[in-house]
Amino acid sequence: MLKKVVCALVMFSLVACGGPEANEPLVEAEVVASPATKSPKVDVQTEVETFTVVMLGDSLTAGFGLAAEFALPEQTETRLREAGFDVTFINAGVSGDTTGGGLARYDWSVASANPEMLIVALGANDYLQGQTPEQAHENLSAIIKRGLDDGLVVLLVSVGARSDEIDDPRAAAFAEIYPALASEFGVPHLQGMLSDIRSNTDLLLPDWLHPTAEGIGLVADRLSVFVAENLPQG
Repeated sequence: MLKKVVCALVMFSLVACGGPEANEPLVEAEVVASPATKSPKVDVQTEVETFTVVMLGDSLTAGFGLAAEFALPEQTETRLREAGFDVTFINAGVSGDTTGGGLARYDWSVASANPEMLIVALGANDYLQGQTPEQAHENLSAIIKRGLDDGLVVLLVSVGARSDEIDDPRAAAFAEIYPALASEFGVPHLQGMLSDIRSNTDLLLPDWLHPTAEGIGLVADRLSVFVAENLPQG
């Protein structure tokens, strides 16, 4: 049954899908409340029990510049619920946050919610603020370990480097963090969260950094499939 729902989400994403990041923490943008993309309509129910999912991230998680209902966690929850999954997402995104900030607030952002799943979507601001890839690796490792020690299903999401990794060794070093951690801890990794929209300015807010509601919808299409594939069966 789970396989059928995941396939349906995949098919929807294939139909629905077809700015750079600044050298400072992700900055404010004009609030935009444009319609989100349509979520998949799947008349299939699963036997998965109610799942609480915390998405620990920065402004890309928080929904910077958008009305709250168009933020990535909310849009991903909508797609999964309409596909028959009984899930509740908690948006633990803080604009400008780094991996160190996410680790520091783990207790009140994650543990206090008593979730079953943790999605870690941090690291972009570490790169933008000039922090070292070694420190980001250490912080992400600690967050993942905390989640696993708490018995959570942990998923790792990376944004993807803006610049050409061949011309930017530091960007390449940051890109290597995520597959290395996924291998080290045996956790699933969704690479390049913004890969499909970064080059399309129509899907970005005026700051050319953050997605519009339509852009977030495309990201949510991918993320909902990724989450569905990693929900426990039965």
